[in-house]
Amino acid sequence: MEFFVSSAEEAFLHVGSMIGFFILLFGYINYKTSGNITKALTKNKKLQPLIGSLIGAIPGCGGSLAIMPLYISGDLSFGAVVASLISSMGDAAFILISANFKMYIFVTIIGIITGIITGYIVDLYNFEVRFNLKSKNKKALARSTSSKNTMNMKEGNSHIAHNHGNINSLAYTITHGLGYKIYIAILLIGFIFMIIAHSGLEYEWIESIHELEELIASIGIVSSIIYMIAFKKVFKNSNIREEENKKLSLSEMLIHSVGEISFVIVWIYFAYLIYDLIIISVGGEQVIANMVLTSGIISVIIGAALGLIPGCGVQIVLMSFYLKGGIPLGAVIANSISQDGDALFPLLAMDKKSSFWAAVVTTIPAIAVGTIIYILFG
Repeated sequence: MEFFVSSAEEAFLHVGSMIGFFILLFGYINYKTSGNITKALTKNKKLQPLIGSLIGAIPGCGGSLAIMPLYISGDLSFGAVVASLISSMGDAAFILISANFKMYIFVTIIGIITGIITGYIVDLYNFEVRFNLKSKNKKALARSTSSKNTMNMKEGNSHIAHNHGNINSLAYTITHGLGYKIYIAILLIGFIFMIIAHSGLEYEWIESIHELEELIASIGIVSSIIYMIAFKKVFKNSNIREEENKKLSLSEMLIHSVGEISFVIVWIYFAYLIYDLIIISVGGEQVIANMVLTSGIISVIIGAALGLIPGCGVQIVLMSFYLKGGIPLGAVIANSISQDGDALFPLLAMDKKSSFWAAVVTTIPAIAVGTIIYILFG
């Protein structure tokens, strides 16, 4: 029991609460701006890889997800999409922000520069034409998506929720009823506990608060698992329509943000459990660190290969291992450049050929840059 509770305390209080705060913050910013920042992309074709890389660097997958409709509609170059995917760290960015902000800045700068250079190379050599990615269906898909979004706006925010499935199901009640509000309250309590724990203050009342940390952490992990399961039942996947819904409704933004937070925290929790189990089984952290470190350049290739897996789950686990001292920086950089997070899902659904070549193209600079970083820093 102590093993499970200690992992819960680390995952929810010391990492998850900080991650949740940032996800809610960026979600609110995206809601208030209504995604207007992406409109700047279509104004100047020459600046698209630059702007695409900068937007992709926004923590989480929202930046890259937001620009996918522009590529599908033919208003955005393939180079801009590649640049955005390269610079994106996905939800793993929130973990690095909370644990090592200086390293987050370093990894982000590397990703942005690599994204810009690769994006301009892709557009300069016209990869979109060479790979025959000029789909005739892009305009039709764009018009279909646009009409659906317009219909959503006309029907109002109340109808948005009805598009999510059975409104009488338990999962829907959890996600759209008091569930997400209760979860946010638990998260904020955890965030306060985290600030107090790292404040360095020593008072009697603080000591009494520390005694409640295990309870709050356990409640937070259980709530995260319940909400994540319910959210997955209601929302089958990340897609463009849901991104539009988040811009139309504050409650939808909060519901989706809580879904993302719960998913990240659950992955972090199991990452800590897996890591601790491995550590116990092999005889200590130093043993596993030596095993990974002695793999040399292979660790970079493995990091880049793991980035080919859509979603953020594997990347979160890898980042957690790095922060524990078990993964070389070069492997983390390679994974960060290669991985596309949830942004690949809508592209995979609407243009499988483009998603395939995007994954291939991002892997090449991932291995190259990761190798350089490994040689320089390890």
